[in-house]
Amino acid sequence: MKIAHNLMLGVVTQTMAEITVLAEKGGVPRHAFLEFLNNSVMGSVFTRYKSPAFVNLDYTPTFTPTLLRKDFDLGLAAARRLDVPMPVTSLTAQLVQASVGSGRVEEDFAILLDLQAAASGIELKPENVTVDDGLST
Repeated sequence: MKIAHNLMLGVVTQTMAEITVLAEKGGVPRHAFLEFLNNSVMGSVFTRYKSPAFVNLDYTPTFTPTLLRKDFDLGLAAARRLDVPMPVTSLTAQLVQASVGSGRVEEDFAILLDLQAAASGIELKPENVTVDDGLST
């Protein structure tokens, strides 16, 4: 269960990075897009939790790209053994590997956002906006 959970963690983070970069490149500030997302049916405890990191580019590690890569390796090995095709997870595994290859292995795996931005031709700057992480009461 833990490995399946962490595969979802990586896939959701990569998807969140892609749509956040799309919105920003289209002229929507990250904090505004993520507030919209978090207040929609697509928002979750996890998207709220990662929003401050995405908005302010604070990659204080909670889970490193190296640890995430290990779990993707284990999960995809299980998928092969069980004959379960996982095309989206496989592609995300390659992007997680690219994050490890970038050398930024001491930061949080949310650096997937920076890699997506670079692949999209933009350089992100911290927005310095207070964003609710969904954990405060």
